Amino acid sequence: MDREDFDNLARDLLGRPLTAAEHRDLLPAIAAFRLKSGSTVAVLLVLYQSLRTEIAQAHAAALVARAKRRRARRALGMALGAILSSACVVLGYAIATRQSLRELDPTIRWTLSEEGRRAKWLSDAGILEALDRFAFPGWTSQPPFCFPGPNPDTGERPGIRTRP
Repeated sequence: MDREDFDNLARDLLGRPLTAAEHRDLLPAIAAFRLKSGSTVAVLLVLYQSLRTEIAQAHAAALVARAKRRRARRALGMALGAILSSACVVLGYAIATRQSLRELDPTIRWTLSEEGRRAKWLSDAGILEALDRFAFPGWTSQPPFCFPGPNPDTGERPGIRTRP
């Protein structure tokens, strides 16, 4: 049997001619059995070879589908990991900010109190800096304190105004 005979047989059985790979795989059997056109063995060989081709194509399609599912699962895992990582960063930032504000809360309350406003006024007027340097005439330093004393030039005891 030649290629044309096998193609005609395949068209009758399968509705399509044999592929080049199917014909190549049948050549050793054709030569070994010395098949004639219309032989039952030839029909069985064509059906067997066609079945092998269909199984190989189905297996290849299953491998492609499995690879796509793996890629999709991996992409989903990466996206979920990125979302969870971002959520952890945001949550960590929120917790740190809240803790920082909680630690600053007493300082902020004092700053906004009457005493804090007076301290701000003393700082703005330069009095706190003068106290740090003991810049008032007659005042003495006994670390860590600064005590008022009489002004050596005038004999007066200068005070510090603490309210605006």
